[in-house]
Amino acid sequence: MAQRLRAAGIHLSLSALLAAAVLALVLLTWYPQPLPRLLGVGSILLIMLGVDVVFGPIFTLIVFDRRKKRLAWDLATIAALQLAALAYGLYTLHQGRPAFVVMVKDRFEIVSPADILPPDLLAAKDNPFARSRITGPSWVAIREPDSVSERLAIMMEALENGRDMQHHPRFYVDYDSQVNEALTRSLPVSKLRSLNPSSGNEIDAAVAATGLSESALRYFPMRGPAADGAVLVSQADGRVLKVLPLKPW
Repeated sequence: MAQRLRAAGIHLSLSALLAAAVLALVLLTWYPQPLPRLLGVGSILLIMLGVDVVFGPIFTLIVFDRRKKRLAWDLATIAALQLAALAYGLYTLHQGRPAFVVMVKDRFEIVSPADILPPDLLAAKDNPFARSRITGPSWVAIREPDSVSERLAIMMEALENGRDMQHHPRFYVDYDSQVNEALTRSLPVSKLRSLNPSSGNEIDAAVAATGLSESALRYFPMRGPAADGAVLVSQADGRVLKVLPLKPW
């Protein structure tokens, strides 16, 4: 039993180190704060890492016996299953990451790779603003389709299955090119305070972190799959300054 506990402890330590590396990759590159909360990825991440960290060492504790001729094979099988589960979980998280934050008229929409169909991705292959990054989302805006037929087609698609303008990357443009028009639809920080009366300290800290006065700031709602948030921007140029996990409307 002492040998089994020692082997399981070593396995647990290695699994914990691997889990820490995965957490760093996911939370520092793919899902910058506070986007994990808006995408509801926290519970998925905890389940994936919990299963990976706990069950591997438990299986090692069960099978470890130096007298077994197939011990190396058993341990290799456990490691392979553990890595396969981890790889699948990472792929799922990668496909669900916030690849784009898209300005659509008066709000930001979070778009993941899984939200974009292959034909729409192919149609945007020559659009430089439709290329996702490894570290965090790309902040872009939408231009209206040129033809009435395209606008009607997207409108019908949105009514039928919820796929709206933000799911068509061929229409992505530089955020700065649309920021002046977007600012006319931005909202005052005072409204954010009225919608979140118990979050005054959090809003104060966010305003202070921007280095600007509250009167020099505006905000846009941000819609996510699991929750909504608010994006603080500069009133002067629309520059994105801070994302807050607060009720925006």
